[in-house]
Amino acid sequence: MKLRIEETCWGNLCRQLLDRDDVESAGLIIGEPVRTPDGTHVVVRQAIALPEEAYLIRRADQISLDPIALNRLTRLARDRRWSVFTIHTHPGAEEPWFSAADNEGDARLMPSMRCQIPEAPHGSIVLVPSGRAIARTFKEDNTNEEAAIQLIGRTLSLVSFTPDSSEPWFARQSLALGARGQAQLRTLRVGVVGLGGIGSLVALQLAHLGVGELVLLDGDVVDASNISRIVGATKDDVGRTNKVDVVGRYAESLGLGRVERHPQFIEPAHELLLASCDVIISCVDRQTPRALLNRIAYRYLVPVIDLGTAFRVDEGGTIVGDAGRVVVTGPGRPCLACWGHLDAQALRIEALSSEEREDELRLGYIEGAFETQPSVIAFNTIVAGAGVVELLRMVTAFAGAEAPPLRLAFSFSEGTVRRNMIARNDQCAICGT
Repeated sequence: MKLRIEETCWGNLCRQLLDRDDVESAGLIIGEPVRTPDGTHVVVRQAIALPEEAYLIRRADQISLDPIALNRLTRLARDRRWSVFTIHTHPGAEEPWFSAADNEGDARLMPSMRCQIPEAPHGSIVLVPSGRAIARTFKEDNTNEEAAIQLIGRTLSLVSFTPDSSEPWFARQSLALGARGQAQLRTLRVGVVGLGGIGSLVALQLAHLGVGELVLLDGDVVDASNISRIVGATKDDVGRTNKVDVVGRYAESLGLGRVERHPQFIEPAHELLLASCDVIISCVDRQTPRALLNRIAYRYLVPVIDLGTAFRVDEGGTIVGDAGRVVVTGPGRPCLACWGHLDAQALRIEALSSEEREDELRLGYIEGAFETQPSVIAFNTIVAGAGVVELLRMVTAFAGAEAPPLRLAFSFSEGTVRRNMIARNDQCAICGT
C-alpha cells in the first residue's frame, strides 16, 4: 500500500513535529482510500500536528494521547470513511523503527479505528530527525505490513527509499541519473495514454529506461498513415493490430519491465486504472480525454505530463504554423485549464452526437475541427524526448529540484524551445487551494 502526500504538506508536518527534540511529538494523517486495480492507495487530504492539550503524557521516550481530543480530530475521517494514520517522532534516533511501546499502543488504537471506520485501512508512522520515516498498515487480524510514503511536488520520491543493487543493463545510465534515481525508475508505474506518433516514442523510451511497469491505453488500430510515425509498426499491422499491441510487443521483448495493454479509448471508467499510476504521460489529441487526465492529476495526486504537436498548413500544403509543447501538471503546479490548453468550444463539439455534429457542420457552426493534421516522426521525437526528460527530472532530480520548467514550447521551423511560466491561480476549481 502507498500513502500519497503533497511534498509541501509533508514538509510542513515534519517541521512542526521535529521542532522539539526533547520530547516526542505526534500528529495525524487523514487520507482517502482509493481502491485501484494495482491495490489500495491512500491519498492524503489532511495532516495535523497535535496541539499540546492533546497529550496526556509527553516525554522523550513516551507519549499518551487524550482519547477525547483524538476523537475530535478524527471526525473528518469518520464522516467520510477515510483512513487515519498516526505519526510520532523518536528524538535522537538515527533510523526509524517501531518500539515495543509503539506496538502496544497500536494494538489498542488500531482495532478501535477499524471498528469506527471499517471500510478504510489504518496505520502508523515513525519519523526521526533526519527526515526518514517508516509506515505500516494493520489488517483485521491486527498483523501489520509495510506501507510506502510517496511525496508528490517538484519531485516524485519515496521517503526512506533504499535502492537495490544496480543491474548491469543500466550501468551507463546510472552514471547520469545516479544509482538511487535509476532504482526509483524501477519502482515506477507509468501510464501512457495515446499510443500514436508521440505516445509510441514515449513508451519505448520508458521501456529502455527500465521503468518498472507500463500501462498502455489506446483503442486505435494501426492504419496506413501510422507506419511512418509509430515505431515498431509494419505494413502487416495495418487494419489488424491495435497500437497498444505494437508498442507492447516491443517493450516486452526487452525483458526489462512489466507491460499492461489496454486496447480501449480512455473514458471515466478508466479513472481508477489511471489512479494506480505514479505518473501519467498524456499523448492524446482530443480535449475530452485531456480534461479527464487533468482532473485525475489533482484528484488522485498523480502528476500528468501533457505532450502535443500542432501544425497548420495553407491550401498549397505549405506549413504556416508549427509548435510543440510539454506541460507538467499536478500538485503544486498550474493545471491545463490555467494554461489555456482546455478549450470549452472543442469540448462541446466532442460531446455532440454524430447527427448533431453533421447539422452544425452543414450550418457552418464548426470549421476545421475534424480535418486531418500533419504529423512527422522527427518533430514527434523532439517532443517525446523532452517529455521523458521532464519525467526523469521529476523522479531522479538529475539536474536538481529547484525551479523545474512548468511548460516547454517548441518552434520546429525556428529551431527554438522556450520555458514558459504562469502564476498559479488559487481560485481555479481544479488546481486552486
